[in-house]
Amino acid sequence: MGFGCKGLSTAEIASVKPLTLNYWTVYNNVDILEDYANEYKTKRPYVTINIRKVRADEFDKLFLNALADDVPPDIISVSARELPKYLSRLAPMPETVDVSRIYKKGQYFEETVVETEQITMPTARYVKSEYVGTVYDDAVVGGKIYGLPLAMDDLAVFYNKGLLDKAGIPEPPKDWGAFMEAVKAISKIDSEGNLLQSGVALGTGNNIENVFDILTLFMVQSGVKMSQSGQVTFANGLNANNYNDSPVVKALNFYVDFARPNKEVYSWNNKQKDALDEFARGKTAFYFGFAYELPTIKSRAPQMNLEVIPMFQLNEETSINVANYWLESVVKKSKKQNEAWDFVQFITNADKVKDYVKKTGRPTPFRAQIEEQKKEVLLAPFVSQILNAGNWYRGKDYATAQKAIKDLVEKYGAPYTGKKQEDTYRMDLIENAARTIQQTL
Repeated sequence: MGFGCKGLSTAEIASVKPLTLNYWTVYNNVDILEDYANEYKTKRPYVTINIRKVRADEFDKLFLNALADDVPPDIISVSARELPKYLSRLAPMPETVDVSRIYKKGQYFEETVVETEQITMPTARYVKSEYVGTVYDDAVVGGKIYGLPLAMDDLAVFYNKGLLDKAGIPEPPKDWGAFMEAVKAISKIDSEGNLLQSGVALGTGNNIENVFDILTLFMVQSGVKMSQSGQVTFANGLNANNYNDSPVVKALNFYVDFARPNKEVYSWNNKQKDALDEFARGKTAFYFGFAYELPTIKSRAPQMNLEVIPMFQLNEETSINVANYWLESVVKKSKKQNEAWDFVQFITNADKVKDYVKKTGRPTPFRAQIEEQKKEVLLAPFVSQILNAGNWYRGKDYATAQKAIKDLVEKYGAPYTGKKQEDTYRMDLIENAARTIQQTL
């Protein structure tokens, strides 16, 4: 597998010539990644890894400019939902990579040895068997792997135990019915109709960051097929005869009712500030969010008696949730793909992932690690649902798809005063949202 000699050959010297890998990430913990980079350097001392944290709203522009200037990063973090957007700019994982190992040997006369190692990379079959199902669905395209995750995430229900106690609710709700009763008991409205205290942040689009995921959850739990064979299908079959019985309409009504003053579950409106901020301020009892938001809530509200429960299900026998996570991928224009993939493989192996999710408080993407994570109180609600979490959106413009859902919610939830028949108007809103999203696939 290798070769060694007292004096290095030209080829050997070239194989261990110092090189730098530039790694751009968005939400990953850079301090932990830098520790891994330093550990990797002890294994490949000729490789230096520069890790840069890029703001999500700046990433696309910076990445495209770097590609145009022919100075791209070698490794990037890509949202699993946005992989198709970047697919043509990413390199598929090869079956093997050739990297060099350099070390000293000799008891009396020290000799530098360079060996070329051929590292076998994970296969698509391995991804399918070892990771939770959505990783294979999201990361494997045409039988090729385009990235691997450091962590996983899904929706769960955060709640402020203190607010439940004040409302006389001894235990958190276990289903949608009990949840709605709790929301009604907690929400407080003054004589002028202003919300003084909110049961939950649901019903609007502009001040709820997770609206795309929450509405998706409501729809798929209601039996709506969001997409099929590359076609957006959540508006399929809508007509005047079945409008009120349509699963997509029922899901939308269930969601927007929380922001309709004439409904018993009224607990939120567009006058409220950001949903996460209001929850951290103790103004909202329940919050639908992801594990990655836990540190933010804890830092903003250290005194809160914070608890987390699994997402409510319409049918406990067919648990459904929404996945939200990132993949570590190699850029096609990288001139150092062997080392780049070797590093990605190094940080995403089971042992490193186990360390990473323990330090960051995220669910693991590895099936074999789920049972152990269930022992962690705040993490267990997320982990318990991770096998049934997935994505439906795999398009090229997630921002536009998000906006289409936000706009749908805002318009659908608003009082209707037009001349067109109301059912027709609302069907048009749903169909327009579906068409807009279809154009991004």
